[in-house]
Amino acid sequence: MKTVVLTQQKASPSVAQKSLFQSLGLLNILILLSMTLHANAESSKIVKWKDDKGVTHYGDKIPAQYSNTENSIINQQGITVKRNKPMTFQDESLIKSKIEQDKKDKALLSAFTNENEIDLARDRNLQLDRVTIEGLQLQRNNSQKRLSDNQKSASTFTAKKKPVPADLAGDVKNNQDEIAKIDKQIDDRKTSMEATRKRFDEDKKRYIALKNYANGSGSAPATPSAIAPSTPTITPASIPTTAPATTNAPPPVPPSANPAASPIKATKPK
Repeated sequence: MKTVVLTQQKASPSVAQKSLFQSLGLLNILILLSMTLHANAESSKIVKWKDDKGVTHYGDKIPAQYSNTENSIINQQGITVKRNKPMTFQDESLIKSKIEQDKKDKALLSAFTNENEIDLARDRNLQLDRVTIEGLQLQRNNSQKRLSDNQKSASTFTAKKKPVPADLAGDVKNNQDEIAKIDKQIDDRKTSMEATRKRFDEDKKRYIALKNYANGSGSAPATPSAIAPSTPTITPASIPTTAPATTNAPPPVPPSANPAASPIKATKPK
């Protein structure tokens, strides 16, 4: 009776496996070689800089206090391979300006979905100024009427060659001051409205340029060269439900023909 002995033979690696092992080994060698060369390059780097007294120094690392000064990178052969110039105030200003503009652009694009919404937001912002100016105009008409009445009363004393009472002359002066104050408030509101229109017009142009650039139909919008004063980002604002408080005055009365009459000097009656 014969005994059969079974032996287990190890499977030899295939050609593909051998090729893979060789590739991995070569890759590891290349990575190790690259790391070695980089480490050698870093260790052989020489930095040249000057201190605040103008003395030249050499070393493998520049001190922190001189990091923003002019310096050079020199190799082992003494050849300058790189020059680093300090960042100027203008460079910092440009960087800050770009960061600030990027924030404004992002807020602008997130606030509106189309350019027509910018026009609507502008009109809502201007509406409050219009209502305020209407109220100021009503106050001015009332003040002008009181001034005309007081000037008429004062003229009766003047016609009779009598001194104008001090209280009446004071009322005339107060009326004139009040009208001048209201006129200034109206002018300030009109100036504010003009600034609002200009601001919205500029934002609308910027919005269109950003949209065209995003769609590939326009060039990149320019970044301002200087930082502009920070202004509130335009967002669709709501109109207040209540108008500015006004006095319950009678309907406007046309101003007199001579609103800018000269002040009357008060004299005490004898």
